[in-house]
Amino acid sequence: MKQLFTLLLMLLSFIAYAQTPGSVSGRVVQSKDKNPIDYASIAIKNLSDSSTVGAISTGEDGKFIFKGLKPGNYRLYAAFLGLKNTNKDFTITAEKTEINLGDIILEGGAIDLQTVEIKAEIPPIIVKKDTLEFNASSFKVVENAVVEDLLKKLPGVEVDKAGTVKAQGETITKVKVDGKEFFGNDPLLATKNLPADMIDKIQIIDELSDQAQFTGIDDGTRTKIINITTKKDKKNGYFGNSTAGYGSDDRYDINANINHFNQDKKLSVVAQFNNVNKQNFGGGLGGGNGGGSGGRGGITNTKAAGFNFNDTYTDETEISLSYFVNKSDNLILRNSVTQNLLGDVTTIFNNNQTNNSDRLNHRLNFMVDTKLDSLTSLRIQSNLGYTNNESVNSSIYTRDYNTYKINGSQTLRNHNTAPSISNNILLRKKFMRRGRTLSLNLNTNINNNDADNYNNNPETRIEGNVITQKITNQFNDQESESINQNTRLVYTEPLGKTLSLEFNYQNGYNHNKSDRFTYNFNPATLQYDLLDQTFSNSYENTILTNTAGFSFNKAAKKYNWNVGMAVQNTDRTNNNITRGFVLKQNVFNYTPSAMFRYNFSNSKRLVFNYRGRTNQPTIQQLQPIPNNTNTQNIPVGNPDLKPEFDNTLRIAYNTFTAGKNRSLFVNLNLTQTSNKIANSSSLIQSGPDQGKLAILPVNVNGVYAGSISSSLSLPIMAENKLNFHINVGGNYDRDVNFTNSLKNITNSWSISNGYRLVSNLDKLDLTAGVNGSINRATYSVQPNSNTRFYTFSPNISVSYLFPGNIRWYVDADYNQNTGRGEAFDTYFTLVNSYISKQFFNNRGTFKASVNDLLNENQGVSRTANNNTIQDVSYNVLQRYFMFSFTYSLNRMGGKNRSRGSEEGGGRNRGGNGGGSGGGRQRN
Repeated sequence: MKQLFTLLLMLLSFIAYAQTPGSVSGRVVQSKDKNPIDYASIAIKNLSDSSTVGAISTGEDGKFIFKGLKPGNYRLYAAFLGLKNTNKDFTITAEKTEINLGDIILEGGAIDLQTVEIKAEIPPIIVKKDTLEFNASSFKVVENAVVEDLLKKLPGVEVDKAGTVKAQGETITKVKVDGKEFFGNDPLLATKNLPADMIDKIQIIDELSDQAQFTGIDDGTRTKIINITTKKDKKNGYFGNSTAGYGSDDRYDINANINHFNQDKKLSVVAQFNNVNKQNFGGGLGGGNGGGSGGRGGITNTKAAGFNFNDTYTDETEISLSYFVNKSDNLILRNSVTQNLLGDVTTIFNNNQTNNSDRLNHRLNFMVDTKLDSLTSLRIQSNLGYTNNESVNSSIYTRDYNTYKINGSQTLRNHNTAPSISNNILLRKKFMRRGRTLSLNLNTNINNNDADNYNNNPETRIEGNVITQKITNQFNDQESESINQNTRLVYTEPLGKTLSLEFNYQNGYNHNKSDRFTYNFNPATLQYDLLDQTFSNSYENTILTNTAGFSFNKAAKKYNWNVGMAVQNTDRTNNNITRGFVLKQNVFNYTPSAMFRYNFSNSKRLVFNYRGRTNQPTIQQLQPIPNNTNTQNIPVGNPDLKPEFDNTLRIAYNTFTAGKNRSLFVNLNLTQTSNKIANSSSLIQSGPDQGKLAILPVNVNGVYAGSISSSLSLPIMAENKLNFHINVGGNYDRDVNFTNSLKNITNSWSISNGYRLVSNLDKLDLTAGVNGSINRATYSVQPNSNTRFYTFSPNISVSYLFPGNIRWYVDADYNQNTGRGEAFDTYFTLVNSYISKQFFNNRGTFKASVNDLLNENQGVSRTANNNTIQDVSYNVLQRYFMFSFTYSLNRMGGKNRSRGSEEGGGRNRGGNGGGSGGGRQRN
């Protein structure tokens, strides 16, 4: 089967690269002076069936060539913003395969480019300067789909089992709707809730930093984001999906998203209640998604609701407000085996855990952006959060040291609350001279944490016939406070049409305080009133930074670059209040930066980006107090730590052939770290904590990391009907740590490879592929413990829409995990399926579904780093059946609209993201 699958992939690759001989070329020029027009839009239509063959853009010389045309009659459209569009007909024959249309002249006339993009001619993908734009109607999804389902169809886009989206190898951290923020910085609230049939375009944008957007000077700082533009008929009315489902074992799944848009005024409400491990938002507990793939695992009950509001007023003032609350109850049954490699000693730690946690989280985001006058603007962003977490963790464990063994049990009860607030104020001023700007940014973050935990931990030490018992019964009262204030002033001055100079100054103040007091249980009073000085401490850490720098910025037609240098002074004071000891440090760092961006064309570019930066140690790494709540380790802080310094180089290359929908993205990241904060582990040989590992953070050098990711997308059938995607990635890490005073160098690397076929057909929806990975880790102090492990996961997801609007769907994943420890190698198949029927003019969908049909789902993971190898198995959600009903609200302009009457003729047939028990959910 593997050989057959390989041959199939080779055949598909050959088909993808095979070219038909026909081509058309020419040059687009202006009528006034016959100068060539670069980046003019070229679209080609097949006159026999009125289908759009594809679209491209002209180069800087105005020339274009479009290959791969079969014999037939065609019409070429040419357009450019501000000029009248024109068209020319041509014919490809077996005898005449290469057509040169010569100069195509565009006359003046102030015609908007939108007049060219009539529906029949809109290409599926348009390449702009820093934006890749996908026409949503060109990518077909099933009924009741959400944004996530549509993203899985797009070339160069990956969506993992947890819902994390990567585009061109970079993680998406923000999703906007019509250019406005949606629920702050939680992309999952957009991708997992908003219905796909609202979408006109999906735009993947290399967004400039706020500073660069204001000044117009590319400072090399970019973030990959997604912007969703809504259909015109969705900008005024109500739309959304609501689903209710109930199944076996009292499983239930209820969710709703309701949207009211009135041009710039947008209100969205989302709600979710289920016990099937679905979380349509980020920042939660996780929920065991991804059977057999690692993760937290467990069974999660989720209750969540929130709203998002945006509006833009006539004076261009923009307001955004969102609130979200979620409550998650999680039960994890976890079994782990951990090998600690300590030079000539290896310890084995077996641990069986039961963890119950209950988490309540509130998030409130507010933003206002307004103009004080024609040259001055003010933006204020505020975020408030509050988390209340309660958990009970019960463990039964064994620590094996060859000559002796320790058996123990622990009950750890924890309750902590964590209020937080952040505020960002950005004042921007432009001057009359173009490019001269001044901006002031004030950023404040306040985080508090109040935690109470009770640790009951009896242990029995067995060495030969000698049995020793120890009981730890303590109450830990811990409070921490953090205040971080950062002020940044930036001035830009133009030195010419394409060259500018930036001066910047930054002042930072960071104050952290941690109070930890531990009390032993008093049998006489039956209270926790005996202060344990060993585990009690009050500590403060204050960091003051001053940074001054400059950069030169060049913006040419084909390229732009940025070179800068800053000097940073860090003044740190560590105050051990309990011990009466103060340690002061003063460090100077030089932080260079450089960026070079070359645009071969509008759809092909190469980027080099270098950054140097410092990372300060946390107060937990600094506070010199042991923590004995861990049954295996005793971590203690080190006040002598120095800040880390990272040198990071990123190289990115991407190319896209719009007319053929071919894309290639390659990203390379290299990092070298000086004074890396690593762990020094040593086995405690005596005392009450004998057998545990003392963990002390120390600074080390010789730490390197590198990663490469690439994605190749190829069309196999015309008109985007079937596409082939190839992903290849690799990671390498060279870590340094100390184990029993011996320097240990860990070299770890991994290679991943994936192939995927994605259909784009009217009734048949097909995704099929295979993913695999190899992981390897070697240890200098204990090479006999070197490890290698593998994953192999073929999968297929197929559905078909039968007459009567009946859909049958099945999703099958085979998971093979090998090379792990005993009892951790797994082989299982996860099958999800449903059958659905649409009613009420296709606005209602009834669905019968099954999750994990074969009842084989398993949860396993392996991690290998530094001097530790850990294998984990955990409980996951297994087979259940569910019946659900989904209703789609679509009231536009005061009238109810059926799906068939929507813009685009209902080509986006929606997915099952709004429904229960279907889709590609893995629990």
